[in-house]
Amino acid sequence: MTAEKQAKGLVIQAGKELAQAGLIARTWGNVSCRLDEGRFAITASGRSYMGLREDEVIPVNMEDLGYEGDIKPSSEKRIHRAVYQLKPDAGFVIHTHQDNASAVSVMGMEAVDFGQDYPFIGKKVFCAEYGLPGTKKLCGNTARALARSQGRAVILKHHGALCFGKDYKEAFQAAYQLEAACGQYLKTIDGRMLCENKGDIKQQGSHVIWDRSQILLDFAEEFGEMKPYLDDFAQIVGLKAQVLPRDQQGAEAAVRKGESVLVKGIGAFCVADTLEDAKAISMIMEKNAMAGFAARAAGGKPIKPWECVLMRRNYVKNYAKLGQSKA
Repeated sequence: MTAEKQAKGLVIQAGKELAQAGLIARTWGNVSCRLDEGRFAITASGRSYMGLREDEVIPVNMEDLGYEGDIKPSSEKRIHRAVYQLKPDAGFVIHTHQDNASAVSVMGMEAVDFGQDYPFIGKKVFCAEYGLPGTKKLCGNTARALARSQGRAVILKHHGALCFGKDYKEAFQAAYQLEAACGQYLKTIDGRMLCENKGDIKQQGSHVIWDRSQILLDFAEEFGEMKPYLDDFAQIVGLKAQVLPRDQQGAEAAVRKGESVLVKGIGAFCVADTLEDAKAISMIMEKNAMAGFAARAAGGKPIKPWECVLMRRNYVKNYAKLGQSKA
């Protein structure tokens, strides 16, 4: 087996682990492996990780981000290159949308001090300023956070996390450690955002999921509407989700229109054209609710409406059908 084939196999394996561990939803996030000093192999844009093929892991040149073939590499290839250029010992990179780190990402901090030292991420993790997905601005902000970091992870504001290591195992250890550390940190700021049972009790309908997780019940009681604190919410749900009173007719009317809504004392109805999309909305609404509590506790703000509109349009045009075709 060639080194390139082996690297592609590890990337495919990593994509499955990310999805199975709940560190991403649908086609969000991306994975790469260094091939040599001048190249890395990265997941293709908009592909489902559970069915990822070898030809959907694309070798990319570090110098100009060039690649061969018709399948596009991830739009976040720039931030992967930044890791390999700034961290010479990095051999594997994973960009996740994990729950706890995503919640911390909206709190507006320059860095998160965990109060104890973790083997792979250290005591302090820096937070990159926000930039629209796939942009040079996001890459530049991420590179600045990486340059300051002594550990193997940075948080991307309103977005997720970037974790890396010398190999596959070390990159995932950093991701899991970051999630655990962020979970402990969140416990110190607002106990109401915590939920031991994260929506295990769900009833599925015809592309509608009734999510009764405690985090969504709490959010519905304390907020007038759910705004996009995280950019994956803006992409797949939109500018907001209504919070309705405990009124069965109102909820039914919203669901008939295809809207995902929260209902006081009931939970959330996650509505989509496919069951896989409904599951993704359920996961993302739970995460966005957690992020909303974190933002409120620290004075953080949701993403600006115009940025949400751009992301939503781009997602509907370029990614929604790709995700469905692989579901």
